[in-house]
Amino acid sequence: MNTLLKTLMFVILACVQLNCNSKAQNRVIEETNPTAIGITEAFSPWQEGYLDIHHINTGNGDCSFMVFPDGTTMLFDAGIIDKGKFEEKYAPLKATSTVPSDSLSAAAWIANYIKRMASEDSKAQIDYALVSHFHSDHYGSLPDLARMVPVRKIIDRNYPDLNFPFDLRKKLAEDEFFQNYLSLISNKKIAAEALDVGSDSQIYLVNDKRSYPNFKVRNVKSNATIWTGHNNETIEFFKATEMTDFYKGGYNENPLSLALKISYGKFDYFTGGDNTGLQGFGLPYWFDVETPMAKGVGKVEVVTLNHHSNRDATNEFFVRTLDPKVVVQQSWCSDHPGQEVYQRLIYKDDKMEERDIFATNMHPETLVTYGPWFKDNYKSMRGHIVIRVNPGGEKYKVFILNEATMQITQEYGPYSSK
Repeated sequence: MNTLLKTLMFVILACVQLNCNSKAQNRVIEETNPTAIGITEAFSPWQEGYLDIHHINTGNGDCSFMVFPDGTTMLFDAGIIDKGKFEEKYAPLKATSTVPSDSLSAAAWIANYIKRMASEDSKAQIDYALVSHFHSDHYGSLPDLARMVPVRKIIDRNYPDLNFPFDLRKKLAEDEFFQNYLSLISNKKIAAEALDVGSDSQIYLVNDKRSYPNFKVRNVKSNATIWTGHNNETIEFFKATEMTDFYKGGYNENPLSLALKISYGKFDYFTGGDNTGLQGFGLPYWFDVETPMAKGVGKVEVVTLNHHSNRDATNEFFVRTLDPKVVVQQSWCSDHPGQEVYQRLIYKDDKMEERDIFATNMHPETLVTYGPWFKDNYKSMRGHIVIRVNPGGEKYKVFILNEATMQITQEYGPYSSK
């Protein structure tokens, strides 16, 4: 009898402890099967005063949807990938499949996500749609998406001339994605303009700017123009001919990408498309656009990794200078991340943050290559990643959402902005 009583008491104590653990700061509701149905906790809609940054996992490249404190909305990229063509061209690399299924296009999944996240008293729309650069995994879904969700303004790296580093209309005449984009920006109902680097007023709160004076979007970079960090001052980091001469008449879209810094009180967030940062190895100085960007941006709370965490980006100076607590990796290929990038992110000394790293879609073959210890340094490897910043910007949380159910699978925080 005494043995039975002791066993019963042990079970009761264990249940109490389990209940306490479920309320811990970093909660994991469901992590073994990120597409499982039946997770019970729904993600609450945006509320006025909050800043929500959604990194949407479609398996088709980058896509971020943001709701600013007054309800202004912004889309940063909307990619699409032809998985079959990619794997044929770049074998043995593997691309991720469309998420949560191929029953809909990436554009349709993005549209559904935006409509589902719209608040009850506002209709789904995109006030600003930014195109970081002209690679399909960043903008290929935008023309179709614009037919499903109203878009008020498009901002890209070179509108209306589209002539950096040379005539893109001519260079990309056979590129179906670029031609679809040209058709989209010719739509008289949608305004279009180029990013004004250095400005913190081009992208503004359209609904209630006066109520949130501590919120702003700073334009950090476009093409070869980079913000210095001082007022609206910029530099021209390289000339177009330096790039075209190096590539013998060709060019590279990646180091031409847009970059933004979004600030809300003490909270700062950086996103920068496919900007590159590799140095040496016969590369020209201008291939490293991360270093001059980092000098202007300074420390932030959250970073979206440049170029999906490929090994030609996220250099040491960039990591040390921005020093994020939370890292978002928008990945879709079996070589994401570069192992060098991974090592730079997990390294910590007395002056640096211990990072929480989240990936939208880690390819299974990446885990086979890097070994079992690799996953120990990730908080999550699959799902929509949502950064929710409290009114005023003092605190923020990270939520991982199931792609099929749109419900919370993991929750981290609150973190304190510094």
